[in-house]
Amino acid sequence: MRHIPVTRPPLPAFPIEGGCHWGAVRYAITARPLAVNACHCGDCKRLAGGPFGLYLHVPKDTLDIRAGQFDLFRRTGGSGNQISILRCRACGARMWHLPDVAPDLVILCAGTLDDSTWAIPTSHIFIEEAAPDATAAEDAITVEAFNTTRAALWDRFSQIYP
Repeated sequence: MRHIPVTRPPLPAFPIEGGCHWGAVRYAITARPLAVNACHCGDCKRLAGGPFGLYLHVPKDTLDIRAGQFDLFRRTGGSGNQISILRCRACGARMWHLPDVAPDLVILCAGTLDDSTWAIPTSHIFIEEAAPDATAAEDAITVEAFNTTRAALWDRFSQIYP
């Protein structure tokens, strides 16, 4: 994975809002996330329909669900742990993941934010599965497989956004 210089925009003022494709699901994040992470594993690429999945790590108590109904799907993540995926019942948009091993954490799909322009990954995982032309910001941490802890990803986010 090639590292490139990036000028990072500042974090937005919180709360920030988001929702599904049709507007049936609406939510707000009431405090800054713990990380902005790109996952390059095969599952996330398939789920995102793109070269990687882009997620915000959000403490569950900072996610304010304002509207919507959900369908829940279960799968085994690239880490080998079980995870629930919540999708909008109206349009099927994937909203977030709830990892069993971290019950106080929401892995929110960044593409559901009303404005995701500031969400440049501060970490990349499963980079051995990344597309040949994949790039990362020069200050982002890059990790093969998931050979680290979430805390390491969170620490990098805090270093970049003190």
